[in-house]
Amino acid sequence: MSPPLLNGSLDSLYGDLEEILVGQGLYRDEAHAMIETWKDSWFERSSRLIYIVPRRFIDNVLPLTIDPAPGQIVRVFLGRLEIITAATTMAIKTAVARNDEAVLDKYGTLLGAEFSKTIRQELRRKQLSRAEAATSDSPRKGRG
Repeated sequence: MSPPLLNGSLDSLYGDLEEILVGQGLYRDEAHAMIETWKDSWFERSSRLIYIVPRRFIDNVLPLTIDPAPGQIVRVFLGRLEIITAATTMAIKTAVARNDEAVLDKYGTLLGAEFSKTIRQELRRKQLSRAEAATSDSPRKGRG
């Protein structure tokens, strides 16, 4: 998947998302409040795919009963997928190697999964290097 062109502002992105939420049935104030509540995690550094979770899925997973029943129920749920790009992976690996906590802090929610993967890979490399070094340094016994 090709990354999108980044030719807009963060404010225009908020506005576009607000329009999408209003189109799904939220009042404008509700849509705005939803964005204000979650924008720190939705729009932090890195790449994400934000999508509307289908109403039928939500109703099956989280059934809702209200008594007495209102005239209308509007439920809008957003899903978020973290997209870890090659550039993000490289930036995190470099930050880990340099112990650069300021850079690591910028990657927020990504850091857990990517940090764990990076550390495991680094440990495997070190174990292999040690095993190779031990094999090459051991004296060879010959038959005489």
